[in-house]
Amino acid sequence: MVGAPLATVSWLTSVMSGFLVLSVIVYVITRVWTVVSYMQETMLVYQVVRQELGPLNMLVLCIRRMLEPSVLACYWVTLFAAQCWSNCLELVDKKYIIQDTDWFVQGLVAMAEICESPLLLISFCVVVMMVSCAALILTQSLLSTCGAVAGAGQPLLQSGVTEGVVAFVLGLQTGLTDMQMPGRVGALSIILFVVVASLLQSCLEITHPVLLSLPATNRRLVRHLVPLLLTISLLLLPLGMVYALLTKVSSDLWTLVIISSCLVTAVQAMGSLATYILFVWDSLLTVPSPYMDDYVYYVKAVTRGVELLLALAVVCGGFYESVALDREWSMLNTLVLVSHCYFNIYSRISQGWALYLARRETSKRLSSLHTATTTELATHGDVCSICYQDMESPTAVVTLCSHFFHKNCLKRWLVVQDNCPLCTKAIVAEEVKVEDVPVERDDESDLAEESVDDVVEDAVVADNNKVDSPVLNVEELNKEPQLRQRHVGDGESVSHLFDGD
Repeated sequence: MVGAPLATVSWLTSVMSGFLVLSVIVYVITRVWTVVSYMQETMLVYQVVRQELGPLNMLVLCIRRMLEPSVLACYWVTLFAAQCWSNCLELVDKKYIIQDTDWFVQGLVAMAEICESPLLLISFCVVVMMVSCAALILTQSLLSTCGAVAGAGQPLLQSGVTEGVVAFVLGLQTGLTDMQMPGRVGALSIILFVVVASLLQSCLEITHPVLLSLPATNRRLVRHLVPLLLTISLLLLPLGMVYALLTKVSSDLWTLVIISSCLVTAVQAMGSLATYILFVWDSLLTVPSPYMDDYVYYVKAVTRGVELLLALAVVCGGFYESVALDREWSMLNTLVLVSHCYFNIYSRISQGWALYLARRETSKRLSSLHTATTTELATHGDVCSICYQDMESPTAVVTLCSHFFHKNCLKRWLVVQDNCPLCTKAIVAEEVKVEDVPVERDDESDLAEESVDDVVEDAVVADNNKVDSPVLNVEELNKEPQLRQRHVGDGESVSHLFDGD
């Protein structure tokens, strides 16, 4: 201590320790009456509750108050701080040795040492849920600084609950509370990696729509800085987790699942950045690119393809671990692989194939529409009803209901639904093959003629009985029902309702 003698340092330490003890004693004495008053008031409250609810209901109420999330979180944080203090001062002799002295590893060891009962496991999951909720709220508050963007200011649904439930389920499945040290450290590290991977995915789901909406809602590039930095962080953090898993954690099925989840998050963040760059480029153009929808589709297709390859790698690695390496295989590993095959492989393939078929069918149907000429566009004298931009001859089409649209705008619309955006009629007529039309039989035609003759006879009889009654005409009966019509003028021609404006 600045070259002071050892005796002086010892004397100063004793003086400071004595001063600290005296300060604590004085503070406790000054707060004794406050504590006593609070206990008296609490006893009065519980006496009233006991008289109103009864002893059993009061006991249930006390247990529920003890198991409040805030109480459990405070309980776990207190134990964690005490364990860290004990480990730093080496107050307890341990039967195991942790060679790594990194602060992260020491904190992980302290977490594992206190997770020795179901109540402490629940408290740990509550803390995980609160930390995840705080991270998601912080992410949304940072995004809200960008201005009026999509998703900003909206309440988060199930914020942090997913991460807490995942930690609790994995703690039960791995038997975390029954493990002995230092094996509990490895299991807890895997659980934390899974929780962090899920949290990063949740943050990306919040950031993605905000980032893609900025080129259209805010042209100032300074406003784009926060979502860009968040997306880049969500790209680099999963890669750092993968590096840590490959260098510090033994390779097994759980490690492979976590690595796949981290890489999927990184790939999705990269796809979001690529789409954002495309949107910024399109917003800087004088005339928007007509092929922007195709570019975005290609980026999404590449992203989904890489995600599918990663999912296949997990499945192949799991089967290789069970068959080639002859490792112990459990029902839990089987459930993990089955769920992984369904949600990450089958669902991705089916959704991608359905989207591809929809786009191919849309292209076929658009090719059958009439391309609007310059004369027709001049007569129409209006903009596209989807994008509100002027239309030119090669890029505009006319639907069967006589409405004009950009071909690319209508292509995006047809992927969603088949009706016209203005009159809800079918944009493209369905093709009816001749061989598919049913041929009427002779007996049905005879019955139809007989029914018409009967109607005519009834009409003649009615005409003889009542002179003013209208005479039914056979041709009017055979006419097909028409659409509702409206009169253009007095006694003039009529036009169909919902006809092309």
